[in-house]
Amino acid sequence: MRFALQCYVDESLYEAVKAAAAASHMSVSQWLKLAVIGTIEGHDEAAFRDRLMFHLIFASTAAEGLLLAHADEAIRARVHKTHGKKLREYREQIAPVREGD
Repeated sequence: MRFALQCYVDESLYEAVKAAAAASHMSVSQWLKLAVIGTIEGHDEAAFRDRLMFHLIFASTAAEGLLLAHADEAIRARVHKTHGKKLREYREQIAPVREGD
């Protein structure tokens, strides 16, 4: 069961929350929910990683199942190849620049 929380704020706070949510690529509702949870529960990095891994493992398991059941048997190999390419590109982008390079 879900319940709604509601409050009224002035325009400047509304605009600040709206901008923060947009910067995080979230709806205002999602952003506020995470802010409230963080305030009540604290910012527990281990709990955050656990929740994140829960969702990632579910999504990857679901995607793998769909790929295995797909009529085009080669699609799974193409997805894995593209994933590897994108993962390498991502890692190259975030790799720390070594001095002297």
